[in-house]
Amino acid sequence: MTDHSLSFCPVFRAIGVLQEKWVLHIIRSLLDGEKGFNELARAVGGCNSATLTQRLEHLEMQGLIRKRTEDSQGKLARSVYSLTPAGQELQSVIQAIDGWARTHLTTPDPTPA
Repeated sequence: MTDHSLSFCPVFRAIGVLQEKWVLHIIRSLLDGEKGFNELARAVGGCNSATLTQRLEHLEMQGLIRKRTEDSQGKLARSVYSLTPAGQELQSVIQAIDGWARTHLTTPDPTPA
């Protein structure tokens, strides 16, 4: 194994960004189009609000999603999230994972979630 701190390894860096729990679920959900925070939370399922907020902020800093705030005429402002072009390019990564899983993970996961 090489020391990744001494040289740039794109795969190592990409895995570092994408490996956090819920990140690929968030991206997969946004591939269907922009979503408000609550809609995204329902689509992702099981992620608490604080974690979702943290992941969204991280993905925004990485340039994978953008956040837009909509004025809701006297109500609380609504946050809407969408993928940037870089985030949209992850569709092929998610499709590759899906294809691999359908080929090699044909039985249910034996460990409980």
